[in-house]
Amino acid sequence: MKGLSVRTHLIGAVVAIAMGTAGGGCASYAVMPDDAMARLSEAHQGELLYLKQSVYAGQFYDDDRYRLVHPRRFEELTYLQNAEGGSIPPPPADEIIPAGTRVRVEKIEWPDGDAVFRRPLYTPRFTTWIFLRVARSRGDVTIERQDRHIMLLPGGIGDEATFNEWFDATLTRTDPNNWLRSLPDDQRVAIDQKKPRVGMSYDALTAAMGFPDRISRESQDGHTIEVAIWGATSVVLRDGSVERFSSPSASSPMRPASAAPTTPTANTESPSMEAADGATAVDNDADTAAPEAEAPGDGEPTEASDAAFDDADASTTTTTTTTTASPEEPTTTLVDAPGTEPVPVVPPANAPPGGP
Repeated sequence: MKGLSVRTHLIGAVVAIAMGTAGGGCASYAVMPDDAMARLSEAHQGELLYLKQSVYAGQFYDDDRYRLVHPRRFEELTYLQNAEGGSIPPPPADEIIPAGTRVRVEKIEWPDGDAVFRRPLYTPRFTTWIFLRVARSRGDVTIERQDRHIMLLPGGIGDEATFNEWFDATLTRTDPNNWLRSLPDDQRVAIDQKKPRVGMSYDALTAAMGFPDRISRESQDGHTIEVAIWGATSVVLRDGSVERFSSPSASSPMRPASAAPTTPTANTESPSMEAADGATAVDNDADTAAPEAEAPGDGEPTEASDAAFDDADASTTTTTTTTTASPEEPTTTLVDAPGTEPVPVVPPANAPPGGP
């Protein structure tokens, strides 16, 4: 992928829904018409797709039956809040599932009255849950993990077109592994670790980090300068390539998915995901590698390990910053707020500097 990518602009989450008493019966809390939800469920249920972005994974809030997947650090998520307005984050993520991993959409569970009533109290009950079955390793591997994973719909999505725009920007029918294999080793390592890297294109950057909270653009001396912000991380791109970045220091160990990140693999003959529950087989053709953790400094990245991506020490783990302090539990009321992950909005191709 060469040259400037079509830039992705964002709208923040704008809807917060207050949780009422549990006995309400059949009221629906969905913000989309019933016929649109039916069409989306029919279109996406059962689809075999690939992750376009590396995602954090860990326990799904207070419901240990499932695992949450999200491109943002879990401590930044604000899907669930207490009555005082403080966020109640899920438990810290314990792994990263790399871009290029295959997933199957098991179902889309909209927040109708029955779903909201059945969901545990300390979960985002009023948010749409997308149930995924995730392959055990990256590539065209269809052997599933035993755990079911849930991806949460961001706030601000109230119509079918916006849902599909977000969905297609997050998951893809096209295998991205050929493109991932074409990237320099240090960039593939950074994508697996969810870190920016000097020299990345915007596409590689969003494969690592997900979509930014906001992005600004201006022209300077004939060059296009963009500044993308993810929480406390800022990245400066010059003419579509990462020039420099700053990010908080990493401190908490995180194990990579499947023990070590794997080089994107070509097509393998694996049993269908539909019949693979509980299976233990993995893609034996995939070379294993674990990138050496990169310690962000004062805005300038450190050099990557001299070891090649495929020969890195498999014992190295990825690190991330986590915040485990728990806010006071509310006595009576929670606020279930659709989360802060932005919704991608594609600007016109001829958008002037600064965005449309």
